[in-house]
Formats: sequence, structure tokens, C-alpha cells
Amino acid sequence: MVNSRTNNSSNSKTSTFEGKITAVFAHKGYKVENKLGQGAFGVVYKAVNRDGQFAAVKVIDLMKMSERSREKYLPREISTLIDCRHENLIQVYDIFRADNKMFIFMEFAGNGDLSGYAKKHKGINEPLACKWFFQASSGLSYLHEILKTCHRDIKLDNILLDANYIAKMTDFGFAKQIFDQQRNSVILSSTFCGTLPYECPQILEHKAYNGFKADIWSMGVTFFIMLFDRFPFHYKDRKQMLCEIKDYPKFIKSRYSKKLPSDATRLIEAMLHPDEAKRANVGLILSNRYLLHTKEQ
Repeated sequence: MVNSRTNNSSNSKTSTFEGKITAVFAHKGYKVENKLGQGAFGVVYKAVNRDGQFAAVKVIDLMKMSERSREKYLPREISTLIDCRHENLIQVYDIFRADNKMFIFMEFAGNGDLSGYAKKHKGINEPLACKWFFQASSGLSYLHEILKTCHRDIKLDNILLDANYIAKMTDFGFAKQIFDQQRNSVILSSTFCGTLPYECPQILEHKAYNGFKADIWSMGVTFFIMLFDRFPFHYKDRKQMLCEIKDYPKFIKSRYSKKLPSDATRLIEAMLHPDEAKRANVGLILSNRYLLHTKEQ
């Protein structure tokens, strides 16, 4: 799906839209300004409403999507966006369809994503890393515990910062509700999606997996990068990556580039446990003493 990362090199205006599309925007009370980013199926623009409030509009070209994506992933993303009501999840304002395009107006996060922030500032300092990671985990808790939905593409690029530098999770293109209420059990996933450096070993080996625990692994990779400004594994070689993962926890420990309190390293190793049955859950993240203490500094 389209990634809503800020792209300072893109300043395309709405002149690229046909007249009737501009008319639809006007009817809905929006004026679309500059382009923020572009993905495989569409573009994200900055928009402003009549009250001067900013929004991000995701313009999805339905004709560029496969039938499977249109019928399977897009409805899931829209459903998840509509249901999201949490301060650390991007909110949706309006959704409509016109001229074979889907327009999703969402909360505008003007300070870009964590990946861009880390590149600009040559890393993320420890208190900020803990603060933003805790906020993102709070949003994930709502997604897991209230909506019974897994994200399946958590990464630095999909955690945005709003005008007040509050972290908000976004891009629910692979989100899926995976809890069977009648059986009171998790439905295992066999769709192997996500972004390679953040994929859990079950996905790498093409085994059915628990989507909640796959999200926790991705959060573990995300937090590792935030703290150490490097990936925990050498992801460019899938076989090497799997060997490193299976050398648990020795290899992870070898990648620490600075000394952290034991509560911190235990949290990282709990999130990056190769056995998903032993892997942490979001509740363990939110109750971690290191995270709770450091984020307040």
C-alpha cells in the first residue's frame, strides 16, 4: 500500500487531477496541496479543510491494483482505519470513491516518520526512543486487544510523528482480524507479508504464524534500530539471517553497541525470541520498567 512518509523532493500540486476530482474535493470541503509521498498504487497528498485543519489524503488508483488487492487488502485497510480510535493510531476523517480512485482523508502527521527522523538526526536518543516506542506500543495494544487485529507491516517508516511529536502507527494495508471469538483462539496466518528486515522467523520459513506475535517481533526489530541505529540481523542474506536468529540469544547480544540496563535487554530478547510461543506480548512491553522509567526522562 502507499506509504505516507514525507517526501521533501515532491511538490506536485493538484493540477494533475482532472476537473471533476477537484470538484469532488471542493464538495467535501478539502483543498489538496503538495505531494507527500508515493507508493505502488497511489500517492499521498497534504490537504486542508475549510477550517484550516490539515489532513493527509491517500489517493489509491484502483486500476493499478490487482483484483486480489482490491477485494482482499483494501477493504481490510479501510475497515481498520474506520475502527481506529486511539491517540497513537492515525485517524481517518473521510473516505470516498470517484473516477476509479479511492480517496482516504486521514490525520496529518507533519513531522514525518521515525525512519526519516533517525536519518536526519543520525539516530534517536534513548529517552525519545523509549517515549515513541511506548506510544506506538500503546496504539498496537488497542489494535491487538480491542480490535483483535494484527498490523503485519510494522516498521520505522510506518510510525509517524504529528505536530506535537506524538508517535502514531499508520498504513494498515496488511491488517487482519485474526481472533476467533467462538473458539477463543488466534487464527494462524499463511499470508507471508511485511518488510524483510522486520519479518519474524516463521514468515521467513513460510510457516503458518500468529499475527500478534509477528507484530511483536517487528516491534522488537523497530526498538532495536531506535536504540542502536542498526538492524539486529543481516537481512540481505535470508539464510544468514535465519542462522543468526536461531543462535538465540547469543547473536542479539553481540549486536548491542552500548550497554543498557538488564530490563532493556530482557525486553529486546523477549520480543525477538524465535519461538513465538515464548515471545513477548504487548502487555509485557507496556509494563517494562526500563521503558516506563526512561520515557519520562
